[in-house]
Amino acid sequence: MITLNQTTHDDPQFIGIVSTILNSTVTRYRPHDVYVVEIDHCFDRKWQKFSGKVLGALGTWNKKLVVPPFEPHRVVSQRYFRSDMAASSSYLMAAARPLHIEQHSGDNRQRYLSLISRSGLFLWYSGETLKTDQASVLLYQIDAEGTSDWFASFIKSGQWKLNKVRGIPQRALQDMMNGAPTIGI
Repeated sequence: MITLNQTTHDDPQFIGIVSTILNSTVTRYRPHDVYVVEIDHCFDRKWQKFSGKVLGALGTWNKKLVVPPFEPHRVVSQRYFRSDMAASSSYLMAAARPLHIEQHSGDNRQRYLSLISRSGLFLWYSGETLKTDQASVLLYQIDAEGTSDWFASFIKSGQWKLNKVRGIPQRALQDMMNGAPTIGI
């Protein structure tokens, strides 16, 4: 089981939801590499498959997954875990290069996830959730069989609730939030 860091600015309930989604997905795919990145505040669905800008103004989206071009100053934390080969369901925290680096936006269009990992799970989630009623999660998965990606937004009205999803059936994500390793997403 992978645990997430919780800062004084994070809503414990939302961190619990993200943690459950992360661990359900790890159970489903058993990736070798797991990257978990907290972004300073909520982001929207436009970040899904967003690869950068051309000529400083025109946004581009790739079919082949690249590292989303979040500005490095927006990254609250990045944690990297690798599979412990000795224990099949265990992951160890390890050092890794930052996913988000200072560069021209157009240069990001070639930062393919397949160059970072052949078996990886990449999860971004929004921080500052104690002060806001909106949050988001973006997940990319890559393995020998291909890739998958999805985005989900959440709203808080007393409790955090799933709002909108893109790239995954809402029911499948709801199952993941309940701890089920959903098959066929």
